[in-house]
Amino acid sequence: MDTRRIEREREFHDSLAQNEFGDRRLINRLSSSFYSKAEHSPIWGPVWTSVDLRDKRVLDYGCGDGGFSFTLVKRGARVEGIDISPALVELASTKIPNGAIANFSARDAHDTGFPDAAFDYVFGNGILHHLELTRAYREVARVLKPGGKAFFMEPMAHHPLAILMRKATPAARSVDEMPLTVEEVQLAKQYFSECRYTEHYVFAVLVAPVHLASEGAAFWLVRTIDRMDRSLIGAFPKLGRYAWQTMLELGKF
Repeated sequence: MDTRRIEREREFHDSLAQNEFGDRRLINRLSSSFYSKAEHSPIWGPVWTSVDLRDKRVLDYGCGDGGFSFTLVKRGARVEGIDISPALVELASTKIPNGAIANFSARDAHDTGFPDAAFDYVFGNGILHHLELTRAYREVARVLKPGGKAFFMEPMAHHPLAILMRKATPAARSVDEMPLTVEEVQLAKQYFSECRYTEHYVFAVLVAPVHLASEGAAFWLVRTIDRMDRSLIGAFPKLGRYAWQTMLELGKF
C-alpha cells in the first residue's frame, strides 16, 4: 500500500476544503452541466430511471463536501458518506438537512472497514481515478450486497482538450490522480459479474465556455451535443476512447 499517496490525497483535499474550493472555482463553473445530477442530465439522468433508492443503504464513495450524498438522500437513500479528507467530512457533517438519514466519516476508500455485503448501492463521482484501481474495485465488490450495483462517473485519459486543461491547471488537481483508460475501466470485469460503461462528451466539451454566459443554455447544448456524441460512438466505437467522461455500472450477482 502506498501510504505516501494516501497522505498526499488527504492533504490535497483538506486544502480544497480550507480554501473553499478556490482553486477549482472557474473549472467548476465551466463544467457544471457536465457533472449535473438533474433528472435529464446526460450521464446521471439514465441512472435515476434505473434505480429505486428508497430505504436502501447507500455508500457515497468519496463523498467530498456531501453535495452528492444529499442528492441521494432526497431520493430516499440511507447514506453513508466516506472521504479521505477529515476537513471535507467535517464540512459535509455540518450540512446534513433536518431529518436526513446520512452519516459521514473519514476513511481510506481502499479499506473502508465496513462489513462484507453492507450496501445495496455504491455511488462515486470522480473518485476511482484518485485510487489504486484494483484495490478500489476489490473493496467496492466486497461491501456490495449480492444483487447490488455500483455507479461511477469518471474522467477518461485521452480527450485532447481535457489533457490540455489538466496541464494548464495543475493546482486544481492532486499529483497522483490519473484519468482512466478504457483498459482500466474494463479491469472491473475481474471483480464484478456485470460491467457496463458508456462514454460521453467528445464534442460536447466545446460547450464549456457557454457556462459563462448562461448555465441554462449550456445545459441544453451539452444534452443536445452529447446525444450526437453517443450516436457517433455507436457508429464508430473506437471514438469512445477519446470521450471525456464515462459512466460505469457494476453489478454483483
